[in-house]
Amino acid sequence: MPEPSLRLDNVTKRFGAVAAVRDASVEVRAGRLHAVVGENGAGKSTLLGLAGGVHAPDAGTVLIDGARLTPITPAEASRRGVGFVHQHFMLVEAFTCLENVMLGAEPVRRGGVLDPVAARRRLEKVLCDAQLEVELDARVDGLGVGERQTLEIVRILYRGARTILLDEPTAVLTPAQAESLFGTLRNLAADGAAIVVVTHRLSEVMRWCDDVTVMRRGRVVSTGSVAESSEDALTRAIMGREPPPPIVRPAVPEGASVGLAVRGVSVVGQRDGRLAVDGVSIEVRSGEIVGLAGVEGNGQTELVEALAGLRATRAGSIEVAGRELTARGVKERRAAGLAVVHGDRHREGLMLEATVWDNLVLGDLGEVSEPEAVRRRIDAFGVVPPDPRKLAGELSGGNQQKVVTARALDRELKAVVLAQPTRGVDLGAARTIHEAILGVVAKGAAALVVSADLAELRAICHRVLVITRGRIVATLPPEAPDHEFGRAMLGMSEHGEAS
Repeated sequence: MPEPSLRLDNVTKRFGAVAAVRDASVEVRAGRLHAVVGENGAGKSTLLGLAGGVHAPDAGTVLIDGARLTPITPAEASRRGVGFVHQHFMLVEAFTCLENVMLGAEPVRRGGVLDPVAARRRLEKVLCDAQLEVELDARVDGLGVGERQTLEIVRILYRGARTILLDEPTAVLTPAQAESLFGTLRNLAADGAAIVVVTHRLSEVMRWCDDVTVMRRGRVVSTGSVAESSEDALTRAIMGREPPPPIVRPAVPEGASVGLAVRGVSVVGQRDGRLAVDGVSIEVRSGEIVGLAGVEGNGQTELVEALAGLRATRAGSIEVAGRELTARGVKERRAAGLAVVHGDRHREGLMLEATVWDNLVLGDLGEVSEPEAVRRRIDAFGVVPPDPRKLAGELSGGNQQKVVTARALDRELKAVVLAQPTRGVDLGAARTIHEAILGVVAKGAAALVVSADLAELRAICHRVLVITRGRIVATLPPEAPDHEFGRAMLGMSEHGEAS
């Protein structure tokens, strides 16, 4: 049997006193799609970082095609054929697709003169071989998330990657985009690439992957063929216990009043001065959870910012429990019982260099007993480690999200708006956050959940709205099939024509 394309032998990586990966061994073979799953903080991203030369192991060895990786740097791993597609896109927004692909691997003519013609020819061959389409002269800031994900893959293929590492590649994609991405990955594997995918979506593992490695608390607890496993078995291995029963949505109380009313709201986009939100109207009753689905970049961020009081509206009104708040600021909206969880926890939800304590009481200074609130919020959401002196930036993504959500939901609320509440979090953390949302709704709050994850919206929402090009184009029951959601998200009519 030939050498594995990538092998990690008994690798350990510590960050201070925390062992992120402990004595882990994994083999990845050419022609196969290998999933790595586990809870947040299990060590998945660190394992990929070790494989891609981002981190040097404190013990153990990384081998590429049977030879040890040395020096341990991303550049050397790339030179040896390992390409890393990070969870957060590593693209320059103001550059074209061609310029982004060339960046750091620029072909030059004699005398050191840049040769974009040669780069274009080479890239066109890469696209043809991989059966991918990219508009080379389009600027990245005009691309959708699916196109950006494709561009990231093209960028590493251009550099000759034969082993491809992807960290949460479908976290921001629609079901149709995720299916297209995995179709591309399967084609690459058929051409001999070795592919590693970190994901929380076990349905993707079962449908698309050949092998799966489960990590728990930094250790590899199992590795094997996907064909010999099941979602239930993987869930038990990930959690180390039996999975909880499915979430049960409480019924919306009869005659419930409107808790959140968005009436004819229009919002101007940040870049081009055009309407990002165009006459959107949404009513959410007290005790109801309404989902907002759509391909990212269709006005969701601008709408959430307008509801939070961070972006002015051009037209329309916003009410919470009958109180007009359209011209009111953030503080007055909080006082009226509105909570907002933004979609990017790093940019909009946390001070990463501040302690967990400080992050848990942001906005509550003078209004709560800090020691009592901090302990209650840590305990209620199961923040790990339960140490309020830790820096927020030292927590795993799922525990960072718990901090953001705990701060928002642990007070008296009339309405709550949550954008991507469980993006990049594991099964256990997602369950905790979903139960917290149901908890505030059971007390009478109205909840609007904006998510790119249809499974999430189906699990907790009473109905789901679809937004396309800044407009609400459909209202669907959560059990509607994928193709109905996908068609609405892409602005297609029932006959498949663009609307």
